[in-house]
Amino acid sequence: MFRLFGEKKEEPEMKVLAREKTRYNDIYVIQNGEHRELWFKGNGEYYLQSRVDTQGQNPLALVYSQMMMASLLFSPEPERMLMVGLGGAAVSNCLAQWFPNLKIDIVEVDGKVIDISKKYFSLRESSRCRVFEEDGRVFIQKQKGQEPYDWIILDAFKSGSIPYHLKTCEFYKEIRAVLSPGGVVGSNLYGKGNTLKPRDIQTFLSVFPQIYCFEDDDQVATVLIAMDGERWSEEKIRDRASTCRKLPESFSMEDIAKAYRPGKFLEDSVSTFKDHLSGNGFLHDVERENLQSSKDRRYPIINVY
Repeated sequence: MFRLFGEKKEEPEMKVLAREKTRYNDIYVIQNGEHRELWFKGNGEYYLQSRVDTQGQNPLALVYSQMMMASLLFSPEPERMLMVGLGGAAVSNCLAQWFPNLKIDIVEVDGKVIDISKKYFSLRESSRCRVFEEDGRVFIQKQKGQEPYDWIILDAFKSGSIPYHLKTCEFYKEIRAVLSPGGVVGSNLYGKGNTLKPRDIQTFLSVFPQIYCFEDDDQVATVLIAMDGERWSEEKIRDRASTCRKLPESFSMEDIAKAYRPGKFLEDSVSTFKDHLSGNGFLHDVERENLQSSKDRRYPIINVY
């Protein structure tokens, strides 16, 4: 029933641990051999959202989560981080362990995803790890004028799409307004099933002067890093990888630096994503995007095997 996007392996025995259907998602929790996984179903397809190694051998079991650590090359000691989209809490759990002084805010629109992450994926709220049940863009608008973030991760997905209002120039301007000087934004651009990456690149470049693309050799996952400041050379990125904080032995920042893909998906002729408001009010449009089914999606992604 469930196929693994972009990964070839023998299928282990799978067990459905939980299923919850909400206004926003059709959620499955799967025990897949040694892995526990979170999937969303939409339009007859299943989309892998998160994977945790229950044996503890691989703290970041999905390729995209490894690529996201490229942010640490540019901001090696973040103090405040915001995650837009919770998934199965794999990234936030790892970062909370690796960076004991890091304060993490997580915003997730689907309360049942939060409940499931607590029950099945070891999410623990604390004074330095707070979870907010709210739309990510609405939350960020409320943060303007508050203490800024050093690192913002954009990882909000539905089954087969990304809410369009989390992809526009206007949204990225709102992000920049709550980012600290020298802060970085890491955006999960998915894998081969996302054909809109050139427009993503141009949209970020309309707001941030510097972008850096990281992608694994098999093109399973692409992550874009956006920031202000001067341009970093490939040599500087490699040098930072060798000197930044040592993470668990199973994880190599040097390997992440090798995944830097300068100029990839850069096409000057493509258009940017801009807000398309209906006139029914901003919050109405946000809710419409969050509830959008796989049909008539503004920002579609597909499964590729």
